[in-house]
Amino acid sequence: MPQTFNLNDATSAIAALFMEVSSELKRANLPDAQKKLENLFRFVLESVRQASLSATNPALLQEMEWLKRENRRLQALYATGIALSGKTQKEQLMETALDIIVRELQADAGFIVLVDKKGEIESICSRNVSPEAKAEAEEMSLSVIRSTIQSLKPTAEDIRGETNFAQQKSVIRLGISAALCAPLVYGDKAFGAVYLDRRNKDNPFTSNDLSYLLAFADQIVRNLAVSDEITTLERKIISDETKNMRDLRNAFKCDDIVGSSLALFEALKIASRIAATDATVLLLGESGTGKELFAKAIHDNSRRKDKPFVAINCAAIPNDLLESELFGYEQGAFTGATKSKQGRLETAHLGTLFLDEIGEMPLALQAKLLRVLQEREFERLGSVKKHKLDARLICATNRNLKELVEQGKFRQDLYYRLKVVELLLPPLRERPEDIEELAAHFLKKHAVGNVVCKLSDEALAALENYSWPGNVRELENVMIRCAVLAKDGVIGISDLPKEIVETSEAETPVRVGKTLAEAETEFRKLYLKKTLQKASSVSEAARMLGVNRTHFYKLLSQLGISH
Repeated sequence: MPQTFNLNDATSAIAALFMEVSSELKRANLPDAQKKLENLFRFVLESVRQASLSATNPALLQEMEWLKRENRRLQALYATGIALSGKTQKEQLMETALDIIVRELQADAGFIVLVDKKGEIESICSRNVSPEAKAEAEEMSLSVIRSTIQSLKPTAEDIRGETNFAQQKSVIRLGISAALCAPLVYGDKAFGAVYLDRRNKDNPFTSNDLSYLLAFADQIVRNLAVSDEITTLERKIISDETKNMRDLRNAFKCDDIVGSSLALFEALKIASRIAATDATVLLLGESGTGKELFAKAIHDNSRRKDKPFVAINCAAIPNDLLESELFGYEQGAFTGATKSKQGRLETAHLGTLFLDEIGEMPLALQAKLLRVLQEREFERLGSVKKHKLDARLICATNRNLKELVEQGKFRQDLYYRLKVVELLLPPLRERPEDIEELAAHFLKKHAVGNVVCKLSDEALAALENYSWPGNVRELENVMIRCAVLAKDGVIGISDLPKEIVETSEAETPVRVGKTLAEAETEFRKLYLKKTLQKASSVSEAARMLGVNRTHFYKLLSQLGISH
């Protein structure tokens, strides 16, 4: 009779030996060696325990191995919930989920199919399906998936048994030996199903495999529901943005300011908020961005809208004449002053005074303007009579006033007096989605003989690729030229100025000097905008781009594109 292996005796002997060696190492002050000994002790004990189980109870050892596998799978299931929670786009979510479940259930192939509200297939994600067999595999799996979705019950097939499923030609050709399918249901909504199969194998899926797949499907469907909620919210945001622009224009009258881009919306939103006040406004932006249009819109929406709006361009009037133009003069104040004249300050009383290109004003005149702003009164040239001034001041410049202050070319005290509210107007290159709308507006405004010209696709693409250093003013001039030269009412690329055509042919649609992320964003905005223009609906645009509607709505929201 073989000697019986006694686990207790073996453990006691090993423990005694460990204590003896450990004590010696401790006396020798060898902590690293003592730690290694502890690890060795744990390893030996586990080895002895495993050897004992194997020798005395193989079934128990097998059960423990099974429990270990199940524990690992449950840990993987828990980790899956975390992994999927970070995927808000359905495509990424399905791909990640399918990778995990195919691996965990040792499947040879898998599909996740999503359906719309009518039960029609919306999207399919597959794994380990060869291109030549994909169509047949999809057809076969879809028959199982449709059955599962209709019944809302899981399907488990052992193809080796006597079933109608086993007789299908596609099953035989693909060598499918077992299949599992679980519905993706959340509340009363069916999202689709997840399908797995094994091929040319004798090990069918077990009931535990099916339970695991159902638990996994629950993880998938919860995240699909979250994805749908996000998509619904994004659609609402896009809808709200469009609605907000419409509401903003209804509340803030600015018909001459054309466009619907997010950049323009933000500028109009600030303008609408300050219009009702008397706060001094400093409009910043490049030449041709529409600073005077914004100033007029602010005036037209203020309590002074029925009073004068007086504009003066400080750069267009010689310095020696600017003071008299601004303050006015009395008869005989200087040579040539044959009669008294009101200045722009006096004309703007009770209304709005707009000083364009304020950065060009000479320093001496800046000091006088500052005094007017502080005392709210002024004198004509050649007079000592005080005139009260009650006017709102709006200034504009395309220069960096802060740099001018540092260079001593602009008074610091005046600078801070003017920058009560700063409003930066976006250049046209930062709102390319407005180019088509602006071009159409100018072509209608400058139509020749009541013939409103249209832009060809090539001409529009060239306009959108151009950087527009002269901004909206330059675009208007180009459209005037095109309206005159175009034939048959259609503006082709040959009708555009040479510099725009050359830029279109030689340059990418993205301006050099941006970061890669900025360049990608700009290109995506242009491309999505053009796709929307071509398509008859958002769904068609999504199909043209090869993405589903959910992803497309997310892209529109991220890039600030209204539709």
